[in-house]
Parts: sequence; structure tokens; C-alpha cells
Amino acid sequence: MLAVAVVTGGIALTLVTTRDLGAGLLPQRDGRRYASRWLRGPLSLVARLDRTSIIIWLVGMFILGATYGSIFGTAGDLMSSNPTMAKLIGTTAVRAANRTIVLQFANKLAIIFVVLATVPGLITLMRINRDEAKGYWEQLHARSVSRFRLYYSITALATVVAVLAYLMGILGMYAAGAASMGKDAVALSRFMRAFWGFTPALIVTMGITAAFIGWLPRWQNLAWLVPAYGFFSLYLGSLLDFPDWATALTPYGWVNNVPLHAVEWSTAGMMIALGVTLIIGGFGGYAHRDLLEN
Repeated sequence: MLAVAVVTGGIALTLVTTRDLGAGLLPQRDGRRYASRWLRGPLSLVARLDRTSIIIWLVGMFILGATYGSIFGTAGDLMSSNPTMAKLIGTTAVRAANRTIVLQFANKLAIIFVVLATVPGLITLMRINRDEAKGYWEQLHARSVSRFRLYYSITALATVVAVLAYLMGILGMYAAGAASMGKDAVALSRFMRAFWGFTPALIVTMGITAAFIGWLPRWQNLAWLVPAYGFFSLYLGSLLDFPDWATALTPYGWVNNVPLHAVEWSTAGMMIALGVTLIIGGFGGYAHRDLLEN
């Protein structure tokens, strides 16, 4: 590996010294004479700019989920590997215990997936202020593109990307888990409890970020504390004996123990309403504030 690193590093240094500054090694293709019909608004524009990043995140989340799900067969064998326990409680009870272990493990994995899925969503959502400060939106602001359309286009895309990334993690976990567990595999509907349970918390996080964007644009990076603290308090909180009120400081702490238990739809509905309210409130600040200077 060291030899490969030296060789590839030498090749890279040689190539970088032979190209012009700001230019690539391969010739650029001529652009299209006319823009695609999909580039007719801010939604399609941002989707096109973030296309590669979005694809990488979706594929990466599926692979990450599959990586963890592939060990479900081993995690579920903890009870069946004990022949004495199998004789005492019976084969059916052993299978039920194995499924409980897998679902409890899936709850911790769901926390990891939803926090990671928040990252591409927040990166896209923060483009509203980041690209505005860099002057990228000037060509849109100079035309008849309203702030309403720009704000909600980017917010909708960011939320969809985050939700899809989380869904890909869940699907990857289920696919690999089903392959490793065989006939004892847990049904997809059980894993989807984790998706429906944590998605409202994800929407609340997007709403908090949108509120920062609209009312405190120069402090929008503080929104990263929400998923960071959520991971720390929920994934490591049990080891550090965090009290219940400490985990409730993050939206992810409001979710019950899914997919082991059923989704608490009353709490989920409340969180969705809160997230939507924060997004609408964020636009109230964005619509009336001055544009950020370059």
C-alpha cells in the first residue's frame, strides 16, 4: 500500500505541474446550445448542481445500511447458539428472542442513519444563505424569481434528499439483514417503523435550520448542533447514564423505541406540524430581511 501511495502520488504531482491553473487534463466538451427543459426554475437548478452529491449520498447510505444489516444473522444467533437455552424455552421462543435482539440493534442503527441523512439535507438547505453570500443567486434575484419560490424550492429539495437518504439506509439494512437471516428474516414493515418514527424528527431538524436561515442567517451553522447532540445523547447517552430530559433536548429524543415498538403517531404528527411551522416561520424572516452581502 505504501508503494501504491508513492507511485500514485508521484503521478498526481507530475500531472498537476503540466496542466494550466484552473484547467483540467481532459478537454472540455461543448455545452448544450439550449438549456434543458428541466432547468426552468430554482428547484431543478439546485437539483442539477447537487446531482452528483445526492447520488453519492443515496448510494452510500444504502451501502452503509447493508454493511450493518449483514451482521443481523450473527446478532440473531446469540440465543440459538446456546443449546441449553433452546431446550428450556423452545425453538419458537428462541426465534422470537433473536428477532427482539435484531430489532433493538436496528433502533441504534436507525439513530446513526437518521443523523447521517440529516447531513446532505442541511448542506442543500444552507445553500440559500451560502450561495447568496457568494453572489451566486444574483442572476436569479435580478429576474422575476420570488423569494417564496427560491426558499421553498430549496427547502423542499433538501427535505426530500434527507428523507430519501434515510430511507436508503433502512432499505439497505433490511436487504442485507434478510439475506443474512434467511427464513428468520424480519419483515420490511417492522424496519419501516424506524423510518416512519424518525422521519418527523428529521423534518423538525430541517425546520430548525430553516428558522436559522430566515431569522439568524449568520448563525445558521449552529443548526449542526441538533444532529450532533442527537447522536451523542441517544447513541452514547445510555452508556453515560443521561437523564430523560437530556435526551429530550433533541427532536430525535422524542421518538419511542422503534422498530421494536409501534410508532406513536400522535407524537409523530405533532413533530411534523412543528417542523412545517418552523419552515413557514423561517420564510417569514427570509422574506423581510435584507439579502446577504457578498
